[in-house]
Amino acid sequence: MDNLENKDRELAPLEREFNHVVCSFEHFFKSQATAGIILLLSAIAAMIIANSDSHELYEKISHMALSISLGDFTISHSLHTWVNDGLMVMFFFLLGLEIKYETLVGDLKDFRDSSLVIAMALGGMLLPAGIYAAIALTGTEATMNGWGIPMATDTAFALGILALLGSKAPRSAAVTLSALAIVDDMGAVAVIGLFYTDSINLVSLGYAGLALLGLFMFNLLGVRRPIFYVLGGILLWWFVLQSGVHATAAGILAALAVPTKPYAQSRWFSRRMRGILDRFEKIDKQDVSILEHQEQHELVEKAQSVAAMTTTPIQRWGHVLNRPVSLVILPIFAFINAGVALPSDLGQVFNSVVLVGIASAMVLGKICGITLFAWLAVKSGLSRLPTGLAFPQVFALSCLAGVGFTMSLFIASLGFAGHPELLAQAKLGILAGSIIAAILGTALFLIINNGNQAGSQTEQ
Repeated sequence: MDNLENKDRELAPLEREFNHVVCSFEHFFKSQATAGIILLLSAIAAMIIANSDSHELYEKISHMALSISLGDFTISHSLHTWVNDGLMVMFFFLLGLEIKYETLVGDLKDFRDSSLVIAMALGGMLLPAGIYAAIALTGTEATMNGWGIPMATDTAFALGILALLGSKAPRSAAVTLSALAIVDDMGAVAVIGLFYTDSINLVSLGYAGLALLGLFMFNLLGVRRPIFYVLGGILLWWFVLQSGVHATAAGILAALAVPTKPYAQSRWFSRRMRGILDRFEKIDKQDVSILEHQEQHELVEKAQSVAAMTTTPIQRWGHVLNRPVSLVILPIFAFINAGVALPSDLGQVFNSVVLVGIASAMVLGKICGITLFAWLAVKSGLSRLPTGLAFPQVFALSCLAGVGFTMSLFIASLGFAGHPELLAQAKLGILAGSIIAAILGTALFLIINNGNQAGSQTEQ
């Protein structure tokens, strides 16, 4: 008996250390930094393979046919198309959930609080598009198709950098940048729908409208089971795909129909959970595990059901999808789309109107647009800066907002679909602009933080 107690004492520190490691890993796993790092590694892997002896294998993987058949019905597309038009719908669906949440109860609910973010986002979209268009005038007519590429901000990368900076960047900077990225993405979605759609099939669009109406009817009738929205969403995606509008619009539209009200109220939840907990404690036995106690297991499952009925689908489904989208779908998208062969003569790269235009617009356009519009909004009295955020931090934040990857690559694949050379130049421009913006933003936050610390020590 004493030997067992001694072993338990020896194991206790190990167990505490193990639990500490697990908790740290869980925290790291959930953070935006993780998503940004995995996304970056996927892009780097794609670039390495595309510029190695295995570049032909990379092309074969990207263009590999993937078919789904049911009797005489067959759908066949390349892996690249399935990822961009299929898997990315889940990203846009999650984005739609975030937009709906933020406009209902989040940072975009109150106009006075959201006006600053809206102004910054407008500046961060208009000036980059204008700078690119001005530079693209010196190129061919096809180069003008890339004006929408530098408008978006990559949330995972930008917030990942802020997460790695830790206390060196104010908490309000992360909140502001997150809201800014959401408004940016709303603008990018509108640009895709309005300007990057070739032709419209009105019949398919009408069927898509009926599918969307069905999803809203589910919401109004109080349907909360995911299966109904999954089936309705698949129908919506198919009809939108056939209509000529880009299929990812189905993700945003489906998200708008997701319920925001739970089945039950919080008081009902409290009563039911107390009853379940009381019953659980009465039958609980120290020497019997839940594996041997079926009634306890059933009570735990009932508690999960009660909790699910009290939370809202928009929050629950968003939480469920966040990891698969951030850690699986987006890295796959990055790997399939980021691979581009560098030219043998790197000097020719800087002669590319598309590359220079995109990189310049992502850095200079975002910095000038966001900072200028923020200053105008505050000076006009329309907006106020959040606590802990001064204009030096706004300037640094505007640099990080120039990190555009996921949405920028997506728009590039649409704008230069028939021009592989221009698409390759656009990808290099996106990578170059994002790297420069990330370095500038990180350096500025570190300089501002060191300056603030030095000022505090001088005052003391």
